[in-house]
Amino acid sequence: MEIDYLNTIKVISMILMFLMIIVMGNIPLRSTAFKGNQFLLDLTGAFSGGLFLSVGIIHLLPESMKQFHMYYRDQKIESFEEFPYACLITVLSFTLILYIEKIAFIHNHTNQDNHSYQVSVIQQQECIGELECPETTKPQIQQVSIKELDEITINSLTPYILQFAIGIHAFFEGLAIGIEQQVPQCLGISLAVVCHKWAEGLTLGLSFKKANTKIHSATIMIFIQGIINPIGILIGWILANQGYIITGIFQSISAGTFIYIATMEVIQEQFNQKSNSYYKMMMFLFAIGFISTIWKIEKLSF
Repeated sequence: MEIDYLNTIKVISMILMFLMIIVMGNIPLRSTAFKGNQFLLDLTGAFSGGLFLSVGIIHLLPESMKQFHMYYRDQKIESFEEFPYACLITVLSFTLILYIEKIAFIHNHTNQDNHSYQVSVIQQQECIGELECPETTKPQIQQVSIKELDEITINSLTPYILQFAIGIHAFFEGLAIGIEQQVPQCLGISLAVVCHKWAEGLTLGLSFKKANTKIHSATIMIFIQGIINPIGILIGWILANQGYIITGIFQSISAGTFIYIATMEVIQEQFNQKSNSYYKMMMFLFAIGFISTIWKIEKLSF
């Protein structure tokens, strides 16, 4: 009986990613003495950064350009071949995630904080305008209210904002795995995602823990996060046989997502910290070499 390696990789990836999010996300919620090995965290973080960057640029982007080229060839379209639409979609997907994470959420969060502050100031002014308002007591109470409102707003929103951002990544990561039709590439993408999935679950669990979210609510949200990757893989799996143009578009979107994760999050976070910098660089370069080797093996197999 011949083994379907491509589908096997996708199924195993779905199971592993779900379990890693569930397990690692619940450890901070239920463990009072959780401690991480910083050296190991640094090395795996740098390795995953190299994987994401390499998969996005070496695998996904060229593959999406190839899909567009094959579509043009079959449709006998020549006028569009000069413009790299795959690259444009990659840049636009990068920009979209940048807007969602760095502008939209920060802007809304700032507006909420300002609104809380303005309400408190109005209350103080009304209080000061009353004859029976002691100046030494009521304004002081209002100042405490501002601080409490800010803390409540930050603590309650932060883990959900983080989960939404991580969820976007998780969906497109799964999509990249599901839509892939070559075994070596699918294996490389799956490895890149799995290598950082434990850290994703851990980060989300710690965020809910710091926000003092009820364990029941946090567990539900972590479960929802856990199924996002498998959903992405399933949707990509369905779209994998829908033609060159569909595959090319979603591979371009995935490439932009992977490049964003690598450059704006993983690499920036790891190399802004000076600890273990040489070891992290070695792991980063090793990841690039690993993905490059997979690409070479794939070409030699044809």
